[in-house]
Amino acid sequence: MPAERLPIFHGDGRALESPADFFRSFNRAMREQSMKMDNEKIEVFEDYLGTGSQAETWFSSQGMKDKALWTAFATAFKIRWPPITIAEKTKAEYELELLEHTLANENVRKKTTLQDKECWTHVAWAAQALQLAMNTDIAASSSMIWQVHRNLPTIIKDMLADVDFKDWTEFMEVVKKLNGVRIIEKKEQKMTELSTLQADLVARIPQRVQQQNLIAALQSQLSRMSLSSPTPPSAPLINNTFTHVPMMQTHQNTPQQPPAITKELKTIIRQLVNIYPQHPDNPSGHVAYTSQVAQWNAKWGENTRVTHETGYPLKPGTAIIASNECFGCGTHRRNSCNCPLLLDHKERLTRCLLT
Repeated sequence: MPAERLPIFHGDGRALESPADFFRSFNRAMREQSMKMDNEKIEVFEDYLGTGSQAETWFSSQGMKDKALWTAFATAFKIRWPPITIAEKTKAEYELELLEHTLANENVRKKTTLQDKECWTHVAWAAQALQLAMNTDIAASSSMIWQVHRNLPTIIKDMLADVDFKDWTEFMEVVKKLNGVRIIEKKEQKMTELSTLQADLVARIPQRVQQQNLIAALQSQLSRMSLSSPTPPSAPLINNTFTHVPMMQTHQNTPQQPPAITKELKTIIRQLVNIYPQHPDNPSGHVAYTSQVAQWNAKWGENTRVTHETGYPLKPGTAIIASNECFGCGTHRRNSCNCPLLLDHKERLTRCLLT
């Protein structure tokens, strides 16, 4: 093994220079050269100090007592450059880091480098997630597995066995064993299905627009008829006595019937939920949500009314659809009658239509 090459030590706190690491490197180099005498090591130590540096000034100021024994010299060095106390993360910080360690949907089926070796992105993600679980001290349990599992891309979740993992080691081992080529096939199949669905929905747009225009025209005509209707003449007075004649009720307030829940409508709703998967409440989730909204606006138009056929992306971190949530804020904290935390009107309408 080649001898370790020691850097020059300056001791002025410059970037990338660690006094503790330099001292350890010096000890390793002395062992490789079989240099065991204290006076020899101390004499050689000066050769690795920068000329005119703070380290050289300190070395020159040391008395014979501190330079007589290596242990005394090492103690004096550590007093001059004490080790830095590391700010250790709390368990809560490790848990947050684990939840934010997500596998982006766009990175599925790609390859990356881990420990100088090429591997699939889901394999690298699993190795790092297991390390974070160990840092959080939950690797030997099933704690937080369901939260992390929920944030996995749909393709990965579909390929995982529907079982309860006993601990993180088992969970990550199953993820790492997923076949990368099979993931690519599944992804392409899913994209083909979504493209077919989108083409079908686009084909229905003209018919839907025509229906909406017809309804708008009829409503406009009814509004004009109501405003221009003449006022009926007043009934004449006979013998200064008013005669009350019961009026026949000609109109009934018949509630508008909701659309029939057909098998086709159920299929469309399920497909809409898959087209716009809900993302977690974290930076990457909000970026993905913003992209979904932009795609929706580009496809349907910003002023298009939400229907069963268009759907609309759901805000990250809100409750899942059809979970008895509040349509106003998308949570289970309150009802929509007195909820001040109103969602976008398109999302509120989507939750009403798809529930």
